[in-house]
Amino acid sequence: MTWDGFKKLIPLSDSSSNMSVAYIDEEDIDVGMSSANLAEMSEDELFSKWEPAVVRGVVQQIDHIELDFNGQAEYQSIVTIGVTDTYQGVVEPGSDINVLTVRGAGSEVLQSEASVVSELRLGMEGIFIAVPYDDTFVWKQNGATLQLSDISDYGFPDGERYMFLNTDEGLVFSRDAYPSLRGAETLDDIEVFMMTKF
Repeated sequence: MTWDGFKKLIPLSDSSSNMSVAYIDEEDIDVGMSSANLAEMSEDELFSKWEPAVVRGVVQQIDHIELDFNGQAEYQSIVTIGVTDTYQGVVEPGSDINVLTVRGAGSEVLQSEASVVSELRLGMEGIFIAVPYDDTFVWKQNGATLQLSDISDYGFPDGERYMFLNTDEGLVFSRDAYPSLRGAETLDDIEVFMMTKF
């Protein structure tokens, strides 16, 4: 696969090899079916595994990227969140964080594991569980290696369970993953829960 002159490449460190990452337009995303399965995790594990940052904020930007693993393409999205409140983690309110997530964030393109992230829109407020990337977060595929921290400081491990979104149709999140939040109707309901939990 060759890059045409219209794609803006993301610089990668020496920890990444045999690959490149470029920004693309939404219409360039290959919308083939995803076969990813969600790993079983309890509500407590979702809040504690990988010591995530838990923040409230507003979606400032959604970028789509193509990852070329030695000729094999994958598609992801990077969401920029303007943080207004922090419930867990070291994120300063008033700062922005970039979060890597499955392809099609903010898109009408639905995937089996991405129905919540597909609801994301610019300007939308939400509460987000973002896993901080360190040197141990590496994606290896087709003889290529990507150090995930090269392209984003944080990630959503899937497009379903790591966000609570205030949409025009009401509060959207994975209710099955959070039994103690099944009755929540507003983002403020989620915030009250977060403030008592952390």
